[in-house]
Amino acid sequence: MARVIRKIPFKPPDEKKEILIKELIEVYELIGFKVRTEKGNFKGGFCLLREQKMLLLNRNLEQDKKIGFLLKNLSELNTEEVYVKPAIRELINNQSFV
Repeated sequence: MARVIRKIPFKPPDEKKEILIKELIEVYELIGFKVRTEKGNFKGGFCLLREQKMLLLNRNLEQDKKIGFLLKNLSELNTEEVYVKPAIRELINNQSFV
């Protein structure tokens, strides 16, 4: 018996969320991480490649999951030495995104 595969309706990305993701990635770059978005069977994480600090992020994740992942990991790093917009710093400190 064949399985029925239901397609999830495509919803276009929210521009405000995309801007937030880009700003969070900029914070990572300010503290010395190179951020790469790749396809694969993973959520993301930190790695070290030839002495370069990197953060891998799955490009297939939903926007909310990307934002939550980026915020959670940023809260574990020292961001006090770089300028971060106050709204983004508040998100990092609270680790919450609505």
